[in-house]
Amino acid sequence: MLAPGDHLCVFHRGRAERDRLLIPFLAEGMWAGDAVLYLAAEGERENIRERLARTGDLVLTEPGGGHLRHGEFAPDALFAMLDGWSRRKLGTGRRPFGRIVGDMSWAAPRLNPALIDALLAEEVAVTAWGEDFPQVVLCFYDLDLFGGDLILPLIKVHPKVWMAGTLVENPYYVSSTENGYRPGFERRIPS
Repeated sequence: MLAPGDHLCVFHRGRAERDRLLIPFLAEGMWAGDAVLYLAAEGERENIRERLARTGDLVLTEPGGGHLRHGEFAPDALFAMLDGWSRRKLGTGRRPFGRIVGDMSWAAPRLNPALIDALLAEEVAVTAWGEDFPQVVLCFYDLDLFGGDLILPLIKVHPKVWMAGTLVENPYYVSSTENGYRPGFERRIPS
């Protein structure tokens, strides 16, 4: 079961499987009156909006407004955006709960060892930051796009994993104090 402050990794194969998990999760949040933020894959914003066909507190952005700035991964800008959104939507009591979902497919064509390290540090930081608000954060990783060089370390930095529609407490999770990906975290969160 999901609880406020949860951050989990959702593994899927292809967009069809992703959408079977994603669309109901977003729609349920909108129906419940939650604030919903979806960091969509490139070119998907309007398609997702049409598929949801609901009114509600939904913000959709693509990689250039979320994870990337000028085509490069920008974790500081991402955290400023996420933190600002959560403070506006949840910190004021406007909405009782938040759902943040990131489609991580933008990283596949850019993947290299430095980006892997940066992604792992971001995921660790999101876990710690996410606990400050009544929200859940899901990061979707397509197993058809990413290999073991990213997936295996990702498993270690997520307390929960959702795979094939099943949510599990992650027995391989290594806390931020043990996994070595914490440097720079304090600089990422605006005060």
